[in-house]
Amino acid sequence: MTQDSQTIKKRYHLIDLTRGIAVILMIIFHFTYDLDVFGFVDIEFFRPGFWYYLPRLIVTLFMFSVGVSICMAHPGKIHPRPYLIRQAKIGIAAIIISISTYFMFPKNWIYFGTLHCIFFTTLLITPLRKKPWISAALAILILALEATPYAIPFPEMDHASLDFIAVFPWAAISLLGITFFHLGWHKIEYRQWRLIRSIQFLGKHSFLIYVTHQIFLYSIVYIAYKIIKSAPLL
Repeated sequence: MTQDSQTIKKRYHLIDLTRGIAVILMIIFHFTYDLDVFGFVDIEFFRPGFWYYLPRLIVTLFMFSVGVSICMAHPGKIHPRPYLIRQAKIGIAAIIISISTYFMFPKNWIYFGTLHCIFFTTLLITPLRKKPWISAALAILILALEATPYAIPFPEMDHASLDFIAVFPWAAISLLGITFFHLGWHKIEYRQWRLIRSIQFLGKHSFLIYVTHQIFLYSIVYIAYKIIKSAPLL
């Protein structure tokens, strides 16, 4: 086993744990949103508060993982075939999500969400995967500009999207992921308790879960809504 592969193996657990936590939080958020859609709960998702900031935490974890992952997957030269296959999967999934949410949530459909952002951010940060300090400097610059009138603009549609994740400033989080990888974040070790392993399992399959989970959640809530609606009043 080469040194690179050993590094990737050690690093793999922590990145899966990070993704796994993001997956759990994502499922909680989307299930709650579905409950709100069918009137089981009444929550303001687009006003500052817990349910406003939770999805931003989720995106932060995913975008940070993007920066770390590009370093892990391509520590040397870019491997064209797996790189292009991964990008194709993400791009196709992003299109499917846009189409499906257009019909499921027409008022808040996703035209540029997390997967869209990951697709384009990956293209932007790939040349910087071996340049941690340039990545850090760019990340700081992007985040600093965001707090000023000179923030990098990104086109938006009129409606409030359920998941609008602009490349800027979110690419800054992925750039920080590159920096943290080179600082040795992947060397952090921890006990492999059963719960931890379960979360890592979710993280290992985060892409599949991301693409499919809402189908099951929405269906469950929809069926529950139909059953309750058709039940005779006591």
